[in-house]
Formats: sequence, structure tokens, C-alpha cells
Amino acid sequence: MKLGRKRKNLGGIPTTSTSDISFLLLVFFLSTTTFDIKKGLGLVLPPASEPGQQKARIKDENLTKVWINKEGLVAVNEEEVALEDLEKLIRNKVKGNPDMVVSLKTDRKSNYEYMVRVLDLLQAAGAEKISLSTN
Repeated sequence: MKLGRKRKNLGGIPTTSTSDISFLLLVFFLSTTTFDIKKGLGLVLPPASEPGQQKARIKDENLTKVWINKEGLVAVNEEEVALEDLEKLIRNKVKGNPDMVVSLKTDRKSNYEYMVRVLDLLQAAGAEKISLSTN
């Protein structure tokens, strides 16, 4: 009586090294991927006021009001100004009064890029005391 040998099923894909290959691919992609780091505005903010602390009053001659409407038009002390002239105007005001505070207000519906563009122009003009708010 002859006993036959059992044949092994050789069909299929060997999966013994699949975990090694997936680990190597994971390490490769993690080491070669660059991650974008979002940068915010480079501003130094004052410390938070304590409850009951008296608010500072600014004299009118030490305050320049800059307004940006929702279309991106800029007004300085209620007079419309072109963006090209804003830096020169603010530079003259700050040079004439080193205690000048620039109050930058934007419309709530305006684009964020308008405020950033004007803020960059104010900083380039030498304005160090800038108040930011939305209306």
C-alpha cells in the first residue's frame, strides 16, 4: 500500500516581509516629508490688564486713527488716503510726535489681507505704538 505525499499549496503571495516593507516605507515618507509651520503676525502684545485697573487715556494730539472699510479703502483721521501715500504720511506724523499712537480699525467684513498690508506699512513707517481692533 502506497501512501501518497501531501502537496503543499504554493499558491498565494508570501506575507512574511510585508510588515518590514510597510515599516520602511513609513520611515522613508516621514523622514522626507516637510511640514509647513504656520507663522502668525510678529507682534509684541502688552500684558493683560487686571480687573479694576484704570484704562489709559490718550490725548487727541497723540492719536492717529486709521480706518479700513470692507472694500479695502484706507482713511486716516477720516480723510481717504491711497496706500502708496500712507507710509509717508504716517512717517511724518511719527517723526513729528514720537508718542504717536496709531489706532488701526477694520470693518468686520473686510479681508484679512487689507489689515495685514496696512499693518506692514505702519510698521515700515516707524509706528511702534499700534492699536488693533475691528468695528
